[in-house]
Amino acid sequence: MSTALRRAAIVIVGATAFAVAQGAAAQANVLWTNSAGSNAITAVDKATGALIKQFNPGKGNGRGIVVVGNTVYYSVANSGTVFRLDANTGADLGNAFTIAGATGLSTIAYDGTNFWVGDYSGTNQAYYVSPTGTLLKTIHLANCTSFCDGLEFFNGKLISNRGDSVGGPYDVYDLNGNVLQASFINNTFGGGRGIAFDGTNFFIASASIIYVYDGTTGAFIRQMTPGGTGQNYEDLSLDYNIVIPPVPVGPSVVNVPTLSQWSLIALLVMLSIAGAAALRRKQR
Repeated sequence: MSTALRRAAIVIVGATAFAVAQGAAAQANVLWTNSAGSNAITAVDKATGALIKQFNPGKGNGRGIVVVGNTVYYSVANSGTVFRLDANTGADLGNAFTIAGATGLSTIAYDGTNFWVGDYSGTNQAYYVSPTGTLLKTIHLANCTSFCDGLEFFNGKLISNRGDSVGGPYDVYDLNGNVLQASFINNTFGGGRGIAFDGTNFFIASASIIYVYDGTTGAFIRQMTPGGTGQNYEDLSLDYNIVIPPVPVGPSVVNVPTLSQWSLIALLVMLSIAGAAALRRKQR
């Protein structure tokens, strides 16, 4: 292989890594919401609240949401079914699964393999469910009064509010429903509903406002009022493929660049080839 081709190959590899990293960083900044009543599902900038996109699936009274890559999983208050839509287009992807005996589901969380789903049938139950709908475990959240609508998985634990009308405080549980730390977060700004974790901080939904808390201390950091219509936030989610990276299957997990990332790669490759050609001419 000539020196010019070796240089071009190095640029291709480096450009691909850069483009994929840029895409991951962009997705990490996206916070997803599901709203009560309207079932409006939005993607907003987690730092500024600026609206990125909005979908209106209209399945019912919106509750839970989980985003895994390009799939949005969401629930409504009057159904035991978790639905799906395409995160890019909003296209309906059909039902994900149904939890037998549940007449309503609230917030949803994901541990990288399976889902945690809060009951919205008047109990303090949370369901551990496989992506195909197999019920793996049912636990009772000791401090939940009923209709808890704030549940998240983080660092091998669960965190939940104490009820729809109670809101905060938020208690930390083990995966069997035992309290590990009571009142880890006290959202005193008008209750609290769904909760999301970005690997560093917690985001708490409360009507049209989102509050941010330190993931280590539980201390309040800031609040924001995101864009969109029909906001009455019930649950929030970051992309779990970013928060909890997929476990490699085989030699590696391959991230395929997007069209815009390929355009950047092509530009860098052309510049490298042109530079190599100019260098050869200069050396003659």
